[in-house]
Amino acid sequence: MVIGAIIIATVEESAISTALGIGEQHVVVKGPLGCVEIMGRSVVERMVDRFLEADVERVSVITHARVAPPSLRQSGDRVTVDDVDDIGCGLSRTLKDYSERGIEFVFVAHANLYAECDLIDWIWFHRGTHRAITRACDRNGGLDFWVADCARSQRVEIFLLPEEKKRFDGPSYFISGYVNQVTTPWDFRRLVTDVFRRRCEMRPPGKEIRPGVWVEAGAQIHRRARIVAPAYIGRGAQVREDTLITRCSNLESSCYIDYGTVIEDSSILTNSYIGIWLDVTHAVVSGNKLANVGRNVVLNISDSNVIRENMAIAKESTRHSAVPASGRLLFASWD
Repeated sequence: MVIGAIIIATVEESAISTALGIGEQHVVVKGPLGCVEIMGRSVVERMVDRFLEADVERVSVITHARVAPPSLRQSGDRVTVDDVDDIGCGLSRTLKDYSERGIEFVFVAHANLYAECDLIDWIWFHRGTHRAITRACDRNGGLDFWVADCARSQRVEIFLLPEEKKRFDGPSYFISGYVNQVTTPWDFRRLVTDVFRRRCEMRPPGKEIRPGVWVEAGAQIHRRARIVAPAYIGRGAQVREDTLITRCSNLESSCYIDYGTVIEDSSILTNSYIGIWLDVTHAVVSGNKLANVGRNVVLNISDSNVIRENMAIAKESTRHSAVPASGRLLFASWD
């Protein structure tokens, strides 16, 4: 029994704007959230690992040309990343190639999906149905996760088009383990907190410098900064003096948190700068975009002294030119 896997990253999966009903100019992250670092590694990379651990022969990540492909630490012939102009054509070619290589069954998953299940048990369940395609589901309904016979699965639109997915009347495989379809900032934050609270198998990388505080290589934390567990500081991140990082917050790689700022119950995505004397609460921040999870509000910050995309080296003068203490800003959810 030879098994393959395909992960699809489409431009339509920029679901923050869809979920919040806002325009393209206010999208926090362009492309699937599954391609964005969460605790140092993307959902796509973690799903690739799960497939490889299940002895999948080949894993193909198919991304739209307009989507920034996720970084993968895996190397070798078993994992490939293909940028295509048409996802449907790319998926058809990959299925045909798998069939010609003698791969009998293929997992097809969308980039935003993180699922923990027994993949081999699912294959045996699928074989017993004698059907071409089986869809995964959980207690909330159908998932963008499928098993298909390579030689018989020519209807690629069933993996891509919402109306086709709704009409699917084939067998379903119930996943009782942890599932998160990371399509909104709320989903993103839920995955982070579930990792900290050990509700799933995912664990923070890096060194646990004290209980509940993980720090990756190259991170710089000022001795006067305060990190309250649980928290994660990514590789190359810089945390200045008198800052507070608390309540399940994660700072991804190359972030810069400037003097006196509080990060509470928030995710600061890769290469983001947060200015001085700010309170960032219940939020997901990427560059100059801030999504408030509690309020379903996205802010586009034009003042680069407040938040922005981080430069290679944050200038020392920045922390002296931003908002004074009397003008302390608060981005929070009021319930």
